[in-house]
Amino acid sequence: MKRILYLLDNIWLGVLMSLPNIYSFNKRRAGYYRKKGNKIGNNVSISNNVRITGKLELGNDTSIAQNCSISGEKVGVYIGESCMIAPGCVIVAFNHGFDIKDIPMVKQAKVEKAIYIEDDVWIAANCTITCGVRIGKGSIIGANSVVNKDVPSYAIVGGVPAKFIKYRFS
Repeated sequence: MKRILYLLDNIWLGVLMSLPNIYSFNKRRAGYYRKKGNKIGNNVSISNNVRITGKLELGNDTSIAQNCSISGEKVGVYIGESCMIAPGCVIVAFNHGFDIKDIPMVKQAKVEKAIYIEDDVWIAANCTITCGVRIGKGSIIGANSVVNKDVPSYAIVGGVPAKFIKYRFS
């Protein structure tokens, strides 16, 4: 019976992910992840083809555009209110172990660290946010950036790896 329920759940998720990027379908996708035990705020928009696994919290008025992948594992990804995550972003709260020379990396234990994205953050297209990072309130992450260190509030960062460019306000 569990296998059948698992299969039906995956079929339903597949249908939800393939529905057009229309507001009512975005609300249904948010409702699906809410029922899976994630904390999803009000007026959240989750576009089509967004993959979410593990623990996730989304604040009110936050949007995640198409083709994003968010993996909170056991430690979680925490995204505040009024955040914008553009298409193609990857936010992953784990990294593969690689410290033991005699064990293949694929067999080593994962390293998990929570990711915190505070309120009013804009993450532009195709960014990667790595485990253990905190992005401060009001920050902007430039397109195609890899964020592997904390970002202060109201900072604009960009590049690979992301580097400080300037503050939004003087």
